Amino acid sequence: MTDDELVGRSGLVERATKQLETSGSVLLYGPTGIGKSALGRALVAERGRKGCRILSAAPSNSEAGLPYVTLLDLLSNQLEFAWQVLPDHLRQPLEVALLKASAPDTVRDELAVRLAVLHVLRRLATTGPVLIVVDDIQWVDPSSLEVLTFCARRLSEGVHLLATEQVADGDLPVMADACPEPVLQLEVPPLTEPDVLGLLRQRLSSPLPVRTARRIFTASAGNPFMALELGRAVLRHPKNVSPNDPLPVSSRLKTLLGERLGDLSTDTHELLLHAASSPRPTTTQLARSLDRPIDVCLAEAETLGLIDVSAERLRFTHPLLREFVYAEATSAARRQAHAKLAAVVDEPVENATHRALATQEADPELAATIEEAATVAAGRGAPGAAANLWRLSADRTPSAQPDERARRLTRAADDAAAAGHLAESADMARLAVQVATTPETKVPALLLCADAVWPERDRRVELLAEAFAAAEGNKRFEARVRIERSHSHYFDRSLDDAQEDARIAEALAREAGDTEAVVDALSAASSVLMARDAEETSDAVLEQAAELAKGLPLTRTVVNARQMAAMRELFRGRTDEAITAITALADEVRDHGAMRWLASVLISATAIYERSGRGADALAAGHECYQLMQDIGDEAEVGMIIASRAEWVGGSATIGRQLAESALDAVHLVGNDEWTGPALVSLGLIGVLTGDPQRAVEAFDAIEGSGEAAMPYDPAVIPWHADYAEALVAAGRLDDAAALIAEIRTRAENLDRRVVKLGLDRAEALLVAKQGDPAAALELLDKTVSTAGDRVYPLDLARCELTRGRIARQARRRSVARTAFLDAIEQFEAYGAPAWREVAEMELARLDVPSRSRQPSELTDNEQQIVSMVRDGSTNREIAAALYLSVKAVESQLTRLYRRFGVANRTQLLRMVDRPGHNG
Repeated sequence: MTDDELVGRSGLVERATKQLETSGSVLLYGPTGIGKSALGRALVAERGRKGCRILSAAPSNSEAGLPYVTLLDLLSNQLEFAWQVLPDHLRQPLEVALLKASAPDTVRDELAVRLAVLHVLRRLATTGPVLIVVDDIQWVDPSSLEVLTFCARRLSEGVHLLATEQVADGDLPVMADACPEPVLQLEVPPLTEPDVLGLLRQRLSSPLPVRTARRIFTASAGNPFMALELGRAVLRHPKNVSPNDPLPVSSRLKTLLGERLGDLSTDTHELLLHAASSPRPTTTQLARSLDRPIDVCLAEAETLGLIDVSAERLRFTHPLLREFVYAEATSAARRQAHAKLAAVVDEPVENATHRALATQEADPELAATIEEAATVAAGRGAPGAAANLWRLSADRTPSAQPDERARRLTRAADDAAAAGHLAESADMARLAVQVATTPETKVPALLLCADAVWPERDRRVELLAEAFAAAEGNKRFEARVRIERSHSHYFDRSLDDAQEDARIAEALAREAGDTEAVVDALSAASSVLMARDAEETSDAVLEQAAELAKGLPLTRTVVNARQMAAMRELFRGRTDEAITAITALADEVRDHGAMRWLASVLISATAIYERSGRGADALAAGHECYQLMQDIGDEAEVGMIIASRAEWVGGSATIGRQLAESALDAVHLVGNDEWTGPALVSLGLIGVLTGDPQRAVEAFDAIEGSGEAAMPYDPAVIPWHADYAEALVAAGRLDDAAALIAEIRTRAENLDRRVVKLGLDRAEALLVAKQGDPAAALELLDKTVSTAGDRVYPLDLARCELTRGRIARQARRRSVARTAFLDAIEQFEAYGAPAWREVAEMELARLDVPSRSRQPSELTDNEQQIVSMVRDGSTNREIAAALYLSVKAVESQLTRLYRRFGVANRTQLLRMVDRPGHNG
């Protein structure tokens, strides 16, 4: 595993690297497969790149009895050097120990070996840093271990040791004595679920369904070796692994686990199979399902470390044991276990699941019972579990009832899609189309199939045409198909066709009495109207859709209508109302368990939090959106764009740029033209933030060059024009900036989008200042801020203060500039915008840089305040709080003062500035 393949270990790498660069050694410890060796290899590669001499060994259990074998591995590439630097009385014993010469062993020889190795290591250290690397130090032979321990107590700077030690879960390492002091002992923990899913995406040859990947995370308990072994076994499996199938276990894992289960009695093995077949096993439940006392079996399994029992709840000591026990049982034994559990479990969903898995025979009564359980699961906010039950219900439906089977498969596909299990959803939708015989079952299945292949235009259009033909004569189904056709035309930018389908769909849905379809048709029409610059009409249509959606259960259509309504509040500057609406919607969708819907809602939530001055919330929502889209495999490039915008407001400019660049590459790769513009916007915004107007202009010019269809006509949907104008001013294209500001101001006034006025006025102030009239620019900013009202975006206000400071500095009005920068710093801090706060702090620091005419010993006002607080004994943190700076900014200012006065610390600085004759 190379450096860039390490997942979820950046914190460990940073701590270990710092230790190895400064002093001492690092001991990485943890259980088998947790990733110690991979982490060690990354650290070795990093030290090697920095010129460190590497002495490495990887002992094994089979060689642990061979004397000095680890020592031979460590010195194998340094023997010529050793023979040159060792005196004869030390060289000969080392040659004997390493089997390079023959002589009898003596006690004196063993001491001489230790002294010889110590001498070699010390001499090597004089030529540069030395890193001793021992992977699996627990297998070092005793003779070599004694040498390492002897040297560890006597080595000084220049020689460090990096070792990995295998220990059982929860145990501590015991090999620290062999490491030169000080030793940093780092436990390598399990990976988190997002990291395991990322590892599987990165290392496997084909992507796994997200539900399977999450099962692998649970079974592996975050152990990367186990996760990859399970993932590869799934890919080698001859057919898809359904949620009810056991995970296949690789031969290497079988060897690892089989030893622990090989000596079990038959009764105890049966007990464990029943426990593995139950989602929440208790001792009472297991005793009833087995119909016998189980105390002896429990004791045997606990003694072998296979289970823990607490308050009647039985838990496997490692989740993989559960998967292994279930996978290794015969299908007949598993069915028997489920049948016995069904007889004693009362909870309806669990009971139905056991009953379904206890037989492979079709049974209409059982299918109906499972359907009832699926409805219960969906009502509990568990669409993934509901999809599983719908699938089981379809599987138990007799072949003589094809449309019942198709209906249940379609419901399974619908719930699976909502839960984010897109591959499973597509599979079940295709099965439903194959068995359906009536429009009532075929049309919904075809629409789900079209959704699954949405980016593939030709296939999407073909499936929608088939659905339209099947829906002929049925107003309700024709309305549903036309709505999807409207979305398809809109996606392909065929706005006339999209508007016509939405209009007819609304009329048909009203005739059919399908309120949800009316809402969907109105939402589709609103999107088209917005794209055609008919904002007033679009708003009215959307409000109508949102009003109708209020009384409807949560569905994709209802979520979309409520989401768009929240965004309309944002476009009007009603940020409190927008936050209330989107937060409530996100909570409801999260409780409902519809992860795909949630990913979409979080796109809006990120924008709303960003413009409402809640940077931390925007950062959290943006990255949750990105993670969800990665996990479910649905438009991950869109997630990158959203996360980039979140970083722009609430995180790091560097990370924001990396995400934006990756997103732009991805949208080009998959041909997602709808999101190319937003990706370029992210790049442009980052350019403005980081003071790189040329890069910003290039990104914004690319949007402009793509034509009107590249971005929404409404400037409030994605506010970017003010930043474009600002970048144009900085790049010297003043006429272009003036024309853009005039055009967007007219557009905003026509659409009543007052929220964009503040940004445009900020850009115009920069333009006026650049044209040579900073006083007029300051007057414009003063008027803009004083008349802004309450329907503005807080970040825009803070950016106005930042701009005021820049223009005031240009006009040599230092006190005005200082006040503006301090106000901007305070506001950016309150809004959770660290990157913007850092920009304002840098501007303040620039204001306080001495001019060339000032003597080096003179202090600026800001420096005098810092020195005064230093004299009073204030800490950097206290100075930062008093002056509205970050601790980092205070440290930078002090460093500059030290350099200017030629001193090394606070005491020397005060001595210099307090000396007679100093006029600071």
